[in-house]
Amino acid sequence: MITTEEVCQLIAKKLGSKASSYQLGADTTFDEVGLSSLQIADIVYTIEDEVGIEFDSSKAAGVKTVGDLVELAKATKLGSIDA
Repeated sequence: MITTEEVCQLIAKKLGSKASSYQLGADTTFDEVGLSSLQIADIVYTIEDEVGIEFDSSKAAGVKTVGDLVELAKATKLGSIDA
């Protein structure tokens, strides 16, 4: 399962040298770190591939923080087990 730390690592990778300017955690919003929609989509696709899930696009569009994304991944993974 994907963790907050793993999502933060993906964000840091996208931010490059700017990552050290931010305290990344579950409450970090994608807006506050300045990620583009393309960078966010790439993170979402990476998580889908790593975890073996597919996010509901309308739910994924509502994700604002790292914690939200982790919770959506967990809920999606649990939902796929029940299916």
